Amino acid sequence: MKRLLALLALSVSCAMPWQASAAEPVESLTDEDQVAIQAVVQTQLDALADDDAAIAFEQTTDQSKLQIGSPDNFMRMIKEQYNPVYQHQLALFSDPRVVHGMVLQVVRLTSRDSHVWLALFRMERDEGQAWKIDGCQLLETTSLSI
Repeated sequence: MKRLLALLALSVSCAMPWQASAAEPVESLTDEDQVAIQAVVQTQLDALADDDAAIAFEQTTDQSKLQIGSPDNFMRMIKEQYNPVYQHQLALFSDPRVVHGMVLQVVRLTSRDSHVWLALFRMERDEGQAWKIDGCQLLETTSLSI
């Protein structure tokens, strides 16, 4: 699993348009960090399922908010580019991991058409030390859920 996460982190760092981050690299996560990270991602997934753009947008970093501009822009982007995150029937969380200083929360999403996706959420702490989502990379698998 660690090897898979390292490979995913490498592919994510190469493929994702991560903004230049001022965040310090993370070395480890506490149990409280892990619970908080999963809660932030679950809050965003729940908000997206409820079409609550404001709550979903609030889970992102300040830098992401500046780039995206508004909750409406965020929701439009999610619907157009991240449909499996927006419309899924099942979300299974792995434990958050630190890979090369990045905090990643991997969520296995099953779309409504039973395709399986991996959503890699990059997490960062904000100035108040709360965890926020700094981006998401979707990786389609060849799996179907039955």
